[in-house]
Amino acid sequence: MKNTKDYINLLPPEEKKPARARSIAALISGLFALAWLVIFGWQMKQALDLRSRLDMLTVKKQSLRQHLESMYKDLGITIPAGTSPEKAAVIQSILNERVLWSEVFKHFAQLVPKGLWFDSLEGRADGKAEIRIRGGAFNYVTVAEFMLAMEKSQYFEKPQLLSAQKVVVQTREAIGFEIACGIKKTPGVR
Repeated sequence: MKNTKDYINLLPPEEKKPARARSIAALISGLFALAWLVIFGWQMKQALDLRSRLDMLTVKKQSLRQHLESMYKDLGITIPAGTSPEKAAVIQSILNERVLWSEVFKHFAQLVPKGLWFDSLEGRADGKAEIRIRGGAFNYVTVAEFMLAMEKSQYFEKPQLLSAQKVVVQTREAIGFEIACGIKKTPGVR
């Protein structure tokens, strides 16, 4: 059995609608808040992932920088204090492009066998570094020994005998020769 208060409604029908509108508004605002929280949570997760990746890359960068510094020490390359790695790389590439002629001539002094002399040396460092040597020797074996020494050297590459012929030097028979060879801009690299 129903009580009287269950079927008697003292409120006019218009006043019931706002409660329903309020519940719909509350539902929409709840859905909006939920969507905002999901999007905010997703963005936070991405930010944390990026931060951890940045930390990992920073550690890797420091490790590579230390490795680079140790390689510079091993190679005997000095870099001015306060130089950024980018500037150091540019400096090193410029240094790699030039030829240290004083080192080349010092090395020549060690390679030249007895009985061999130079009449002229012509060096070129633009593009591919190379040197042309004109000189003489008392026999072909001395010229061959010199070329073999150049071939084994860390400064010279692919020596080529352009010419070798008998000549008379101060009433003595000798061998006049011309050799061309490349020069390694970074000695020690074969």
